[in-house]
Amino acid sequence: MSGLEEKLGPGHQQIILGLLIFAAGALWGIMLANGEDTDLKDLFVSAVIMLSGAMITLLGISFGTDNEEDRTNDLQDAISELTGMLNTLQAKVTGSSGEEE
Repeated sequence: MSGLEEKLGPGHQQIILGLLIFAAGALWGIMLANGEDTDLKDLFVSAVIMLSGAMITLLGISFGTDNEEDRTNDLQDAISELTGMLNTLQAKVTGSSGEEE
């Protein structure tokens, strides 16, 4: 087991690949921006490459681990909590209006 795998988890190869793709897109964009005749199409392509590398890195961080605690499920937890709060509120409103009648 390498030192990177110990620190980053089983998704370490995907994280490194994503960072390399991001860096390649950034360097390409910098080289194009320093030129005299800058074409926005080429800058757009380098930005897409950078975003692709960032997404690969985030997916490696989010789903490349074996630990359940390391996964990013904050959105699902927030939706579940909000659903529970709405169900509680609906029960209180329904229960109080039923007592008034």
